[in-house]
Amino acid sequence: MSVLSDFFGSPNLGDPNGSIAILMGTFLIILCRVGAIVMTAPGLGERDYPVRIRAGLALAVTVAVLPVLQEKVLAVSGEVIRMPFMAMAVLAEELLCGIFIGLLARLIAMSLIIAAQMISIFTGLASVIQVDSDLGASSTAVAHLTNALLPVVFLTSGLYALPLLAISGSYAIFPAGHITAFMVGDMTMSLTETVTNSFHVAMQLASPFILVGTLWPAMLGVLNRLMPAIQVYGIAMPAQILGGIFLFALLIQVIVGTWSEKTEGLLLVLPGLTAPASSPL
Repeated sequence: MSVLSDFFGSPNLGDPNGSIAILMGTFLIILCRVGAIVMTAPGLGERDYPVRIRAGLALAVTVAVLPVLQEKVLAVSGEVIRMPFMAMAVLAEELLCGIFIGLLARLIAMSLIIAAQMISIFTGLASVIQVDSDLGASSTAVAHLTNALLPVVFLTSGLYALPLLAISGSYAIFPAGHITAFMVGDMTMSLTETVTNSFHVAMQLASPFILVGTLWPAMLGVLNRLMPAIQVYGIAMPAQILGGIFLFALLIQVIVGTWSEKTEGLLLVLPGLTAPASSPL
């Protein structure tokens, strides 16, 4: 470690510009948090994107926010240079914070895909299975469609900027090198609450299909009682599928618009976008 100090120069925490060694440590600490957010946030960290594109985006964002966040990480970066074990702990904490913020945004955005799964079930399209990188091999065709639509809406509507805006403010809630077990517990509670909100939004988006999908079998049951000699379900299944496709095509614009509004409202309360209260989250 002394060799590194001799090569890069002796760290001087009082220098506002920072020495080369401190600047490198500051850049690395910020890169860990920014990179974790970029790799997990919706619209930016999609698995279909090339890794070089995501890595280049993380580097570009880090360079952009470095002048703003340098003072907040300067003292910690000086300690990291002198103590390698502390460096490992700080980098792990930064990765944890970045993954936490990006995962919150990802869970919020996945409400559209969850709604599509519900729509598939209640319209009779759940048997059409396609491979999906987020939901696995059991993803339906409608969910696969919305999974491809999600990054397009995120990038065109500007929602991708909210997780990036949370980077600067997150250092007021999660200071570099000062993550405690109490904060980790609050992170878990926040993830649980976000999953609940995501399913709540998904239920609202799929509510027309849930209503129709619930009444349709009841109507078929009554019709089967009135005409038991006719194979009602065999005749009604094509009508159910075609009706579900028609209703989905009719409401897709309303569903996406409502999802964008609700997602924006949930993203605005990400850690770093709201003023810290008495609780860390």
